[in-house]
Amino acid sequence: MTSSARRTRFWRSSRAARPKPKAMMRPSRVSTARSTRVNKTMRENFLNHQRFAVWGAGVSGVAAANLLARRGKDVVLSDIKPLDALAEVQERLHPGVKLVGGQNVLDAREVIVVSPGMKPSHPDFERAREQGAHVISEVELAWEASKTRWIGITGTDGKTTTTSLVGQMLQQADVEHVVAGNIGLPLCAVVEALSEDAVVVAELSAFQLWSCHNPQPTAATVTNVAADHLDYFESFGEYAAAKLRIFELQKGEGVAVVPMRDRLVRRWFKEPKGQRVVGFSNRPDDVSELDEAVWFDDDQGWTREEDGVDLCWLESFDDTELFGAHNQLNLACAAALARSVGVSWEHITEAALSFEPLAHRMEYVGEGNEVSFVDDSKATNAHASLAGLQNLDAGFVVIAGGVDKGLDLKGWAKHVACEAGAVVLLGEIAGRMEDALKAAGATKVCRATSMEDAVEQAFKRARPGSTVVLSPACSSFDMFESYAHRGRVFQAAVEALISSLP
Repeated sequence: MTSSARRTRFWRSSRAARPKPKAMMRPSRVSTARSTRVNKTMRENFLNHQRFAVWGAGVSGVAAANLLARRGKDVVLSDIKPLDALAEVQERLHPGVKLVGGQNVLDAREVIVVSPGMKPSHPDFERAREQGAHVISEVELAWEASKTRWIGITGTDGKTTTTSLVGQMLQQADVEHVVAGNIGLPLCAVVEALSEDAVVVAELSAFQLWSCHNPQPTAATVTNVAADHLDYFESFGEYAAAKLRIFELQKGEGVAVVPMRDRLVRRWFKEPKGQRVVGFSNRPDDVSELDEAVWFDDDQGWTREEDGVDLCWLESFDDTELFGAHNQLNLACAAALARSVGVSWEHITEAALSFEPLAHRMEYVGEGNEVSFVDDSKATNAHASLAGLQNLDAGFVVIAGGVDKGLDLKGWAKHVACEAGAVVLLGEIAGRMEDALKAAGATKVCRATSMEDAVEQAFKRARPGSTVVLSPACSSFDMFESYAHRGRVFQAAVEALISSLP
């Protein structure tokens, strides 16, 4: 069916006057068009400095160093890897960048641009501060080098899908934009070329946000906050604070798109912060008292704006290629963000209907002997794994495991023990996962030595009509280069298995 044939029929319904919401009072409306730029000169402008060190020669570090060199700065890019291991990096550098290996160079630098891979507790940061250096992220440089509006998106789960959806909505509306940040394209590599009318759609991780000072997104969201990366941050509180920093950076201006299903984020807005608040949910009751919201009521997408009238903007979620309640939340969030920069509901709907889901996120791989295979390799924590598994019928066989990030497995194990037909475990966390599953009452738990072995064992334990799902609930770096690599290996193993069946 073509997108024009699937175009949603819009209709409106009147609502009685509602009292002001008790939990989140809406402040006076502010202009979102250029409000984020007004106070820029009133803060520390790090690009006014001359001597920079960039720590970490990954893609964001290279992009930051090149941006600084293009602006005539004295910049050193350093990495703890030895210099002879950085030959490929040297080829991608501006001639004005000096590359140093084997250390994090300080050398009386005024500003240190840090790699998102370095923990906030790294001792070199204290050394830099004692010297009087500013410690900032690559995101900070990109913000100062840009001339346009930003949409900032973070969260434990769903941020990449939400970011991609916003990009598609802007594209549908023919708005000049770029999708960059934690999604794979460094912000410093692209922001300078944009006009003032463009929009930067920035996916931002907690690793990037903790060292941000000045970026002030026109619209911002935290999709949710759940325990993750506790091997990087010293506590859940520190991790949550890094996520919520995106709202603090708004300085009480612009639009805050708030997940009404997330108690922690919702509680942060219990008292007005100054932003215009737009709530989103997949349950109507969550937003019934809000002046502005985007939500799903069963299969239909709805919105309420300042006129107090509810508008149905999507007749059926099933008309999209997205799957599951978690993707209803992602779509509602993206719609609110796109709307905040002026995208029409018609364009938002068309983008939703034409959007192709991202790889390794509850991705259907194939079927053999009436057993379906699904790749959810992007589920790198227990909360994300649960979000996908809760959409499957009971009796599924789950392949899980990977790097132990110190997360609480009790809730995940309870659901899996009740709903899964069997569990196949991989990786360094396999022992702790097995203990948690057995404590929750699971009996059909086994271990595999490789992904190929895991797929074979899972298939043997799956009943006709059931699903084998890769839902690791862990990072991948003990056995694979990334979650995407893990997903590709899983898909190759599934394809090999299916092709071998009689």
